[in-house]
Amino acid sequence: MPYTVRRTTAEEWQEFRELRLEALLDSPTNFGQTHEQALAIPDAQWQERAQTNAESDVQAFYVAVDDATGRMVGSWGVMPHFTRPGTHVVLGVYVRPEARGTDVARRLNEACIDFARTTDAKELTLLVRDDNDRGRRFYEREGFELTGDSEPHNLDPTHDLLEMRYPTFR
Repeated sequence: MPYTVRRTTAEEWQEFRELRLEALLDSPTNFGQTHEQALAIPDAQWQERAQTNAESDVQAFYVAVDDATGRMVGSWGVMPHFTRPGTHVVLGVYVRPEARGTDVARRLNEACIDFARTTDAKELTLLVRDDNDRGRRFYEREGFELTGDSEPHNLDPTHDLLEMRYPTFR
């Protein structure tokens, strides 16, 4: 499937919202937010997020768009870590089923790494749920390594989120 990887635009906030809602239904255990929580977010907040992700110098979301249909088939984000200055975090990772097994994930990941390198971040990390073996293996193939740190999953404290770091970031 030919596709284009690019940064999201502010104008496509509705399509991005739909993709996020689909991700939360498809893989509800892999995110820190429920589908119901995302549904409750007002349109104005989705629009604000889309504007920030399109224009910010410190955070961005990238999408893969099917060249034939114009449909978004995946999204990947990167932003400053919530509590650790100097660290950026990869988040909001989702690839639609029809694009899994292609190089969509790899290209979206590379786009976020490249963007993060334009910031003053010294480190790039991500969190992956302890039972998401496919995700962890992907990140390992892409060069991320487990740090040994973890935290309880906010939606299911019976599972941990494992921290991974990209050691060749800087």
